[in-house]
Order: sequence, then structure tokens, then C-alpha cells
Amino acid sequence: MAISSEKVETSLPIDSYLIVQLDEPVVRTVGPWRPHTFADRFAIRSGPRGQPLGIGDTLDIRILEAGDNGLFANTQTRGTQFQVQIDETGNIFVPYVGRMRAAGRSSEALRQAIQDALADKAIQPQVMLGVTGNQANAAVVVGDVAKPGKYPLNVGGTRLLDMVALAGGSRFTTYETTVTLKRKAESASILLEDLVLVPNNNVYLVPDDEILLTFAPQTYTILGSVARPSEIKFETKTVTLAEAVARGGGLNTLAADASGIFVFRFEEPHLVKAIRPDWQPKGPGKIPVVYRLNLLEPKGLFLARQMWLRDKDIVYVATAPAVEFAKFLDIVGKTTAAVRGGTGLARDIQVLNSK
Repeated sequence: MAISSEKVETSLPIDSYLIVQLDEPVVRTVGPWRPHTFADRFAIRSGPRGQPLGIGDTLDIRILEAGDNGLFANTQTRGTQFQVQIDETGNIFVPYVGRMRAAGRSSEALRQAIQDALADKAIQPQVMLGVTGNQANAAVVVGDVAKPGKYPLNVGGTRLLDMVALAGGSRFTTYETTVTLKRKAESASILLEDLVLVPNNNVYLVPDDEILLTFAPQTYTILGSVARPSEIKFETKTVTLAEAVARGGGLNTLAADASGIFVFRFEEPHLVKAIRPDWQPKGPGKIPVVYRLNLLEPKGLFLARQMWLRDKDIVYVATAPAVEFAKFLDIVGKTTAAVRGGTGLARDIQVLNSK
């Protein structure tokens, strides 16, 4: 059974989803949009300056004195340099001072504490302290990267892309790589492409962040009156609606209704609000939207070239008047109500179209 585009009312809200006619303002709003997922969930005001020391950190300590006969003086210099690791109790041992609490302090606070403790033991002591092995302030990068591992965070702040670069970068293209950031109990994922193109997504990392890069090609499904209905992989960074129809073999000239090109996707609420300020969502989360394009209009082809598809979009080309489009909407309604997503909708449309 084929589906036609008869009796479709532009921008008609039906139950929990929305039908929107594609025009220039709509395409400008939703076409080039990219998610700000990391910026919204993980942004902090600045880099984690003054990171506290932690168990396992290796410290390089140098103690200088004003006289040649001091505790730490030797025949060549008026000082001593040594390395010490913060033990499992969070302490270090400093000669002539004893055990000192190090974990939880900043490197500057510990340096000053050592210098103060030596004030009545050494000759005008000056202490220099550096962190050579930072185990406590580190993040982990795993997955499809060249050099997975645990990497220390810079005192001045380390951004997500910096860490990906330290791990050798992704093994795959940016538009085929998904980056997942886990911070404590919260996690989120975006394309590496969106991490590069949206600067706010390149957030500062905090200790114990976990980063996973995975190969996840984007796909869309094209159905209806086209030569080759199928699921198609994104072969480039962006795929327009015009390119999607072409890769499906083009319209079926004997059956297709060029006035009924539909794109189904789950849209961000703020985007829906931007194109339909009066729209009131029926519940939380993303909103199912059906976009309609009329290729018979002079500007239709231009709009098709400007409308970008997204991962898991469904493109449906209606058949010339045979069955009311309301049956298609009925499928959409049942699918979204069951929260089965784009895959379930694609399967239902294929069954309907084959009858």
C-alpha cells in the first residue's frame, strides 16, 4: 500500500508530534544546527587551576640554603634535590621534618609548608617543588585512538581535544567517530566533528574523567517512491536532503509525488520552539517532527540543497494520490507513543509501502 501526500495541512500539530512545511526560515534554523551537549552538561568556568596533590603523585623537591654549612649543603652546591612519592596514606617524608601531609594540598601550599618547617633547622631555606608524575589529576582515554591510556591534566587546564590529541587522535574520520565523556555518574556523547566545530563543546577536563572514542558511522533511511529504498551511510561530513534522494536512486517518475518529500526526526525542544513559538510539547525530551518539502515549487530544489540530514533521519517520498497521508501519520503516532525511535518507524513504513 502506497502513501500519498493529499490533505496535508502545513504545520498541523497532531497529538504528540508536529508537521512543519520546509521554508527558508525553518531551513536556516534547523539545517546547520549542531548539538552543544558537552557545553551544556560539562562546562566549567575555567581550567582546574591549583589542582590538589594526590596519592601516587611524584614530587621533585629542591632545598637551598644561604650558608655552606647547612643541613642540605654539599661540596658543590648549597642545596639538595630529591624525589618523593606521596604514599597510600597521603603523606611524604622530608629529611629533618618528618612525615608531612601532601594529599589534598596544592603544590604551592606544600612547598610553603616544607619551607616553614625548615625555618628553624636550615640556614634561610628556600624550597622549590615540582610535580613530575601526576597520577591523581589525570583522565583516561580509551577506544578507537592511537595511544589509549591515562594522561595527566595540565595545571593550567586541559581541554577535551587536547586529551584526544595526546592519545594520538581518532583512527577514523571526525564525522564517523563518537566521543563519550563520563564524569562521575553522568555521561554524554557527541560526534568528534561537533566537538571540533562547536568550540563550547571543547570543555575543560577534571580529574578522573573518562573519554571513549568509538567508530559509529551515521546513517539515514530513505523509503517510499524512490528507485532504491534503503539505509544509507553518510559518506561525507554533511548530507543534504537533495543528496539523500539522489543516493536513493532518485524519485520514481511513475509513482512519486514530488510535492510530498518528508523528513522524520526527533528534534530538540528549543529548535521546535524557534520554528513554532506556539507549540506546547506533550511531554519531556525530544519532539518528533515531520518536515514536508514540495519539490514542485520553484524554491523546492534550493531548499533541498540547504536542508542537512542528521543521523537516523528517515526520508519518505510519497506516492501520487492513492492513500491518504493520514495513514502515515497514524504510523508515526503509534511509533512515537511506543518510543521505538526511527528504526521502528522505518520498519512500519516498509511494511505499509509493500502492501
